[in-house]
Amino acid sequence: MISWLVGSQVPTWEYMRDLFEDVENVAVYANQNNVVELIKMSDIEPLHSQVTVLIHPKNIGLLKPAYLKLRDYVAFPVFDLSVLRRLVSKKSWRGIEYYYQWEFQGGWALYDCRECESKQRAHLDVNPTDPEAEKKHLEILSSK
Repeated sequence: MISWLVGSQVPTWEYMRDLFEDVENVAVYANQNNVVELIKMSDIEPLHSQVTVLIHPKNIGLLKPAYLKLRDYVAFPVFDLSVLRRLVSKKSWRGIEYYYQWEFQGGWALYDCRECESKQRAHLDVNPTDPEAEKKHLEILSSK
């Protein structure tokens, strides 16, 4: 259906919002050259199925989320386990942790938020390796 988007330059966020208007959960991932490499979509309701559009965090170095829409959540990658654990200890937060042979590879932090496009965009603009990332994410959460 939208396979023509793969291999093209990442369109604007507004264009993708219109393109995926009828899809409840979608993620578009681009490489370092800003070329779309992967599109994942899901219309199944439960949390487990909604986050199936999220890729393994170890791939974030190769593919960055260029667009992310989850019906009931805001999500962003986290590479520090202690940061992820602190975030998910807060009310309405969830986390997905990925391991390889007992070693933490990265994860996704999610919190309940319906129709929070501006917050989702802001979270994706934060560099996940920034030492101040946790602080920035919390500031975005508390912003209007």
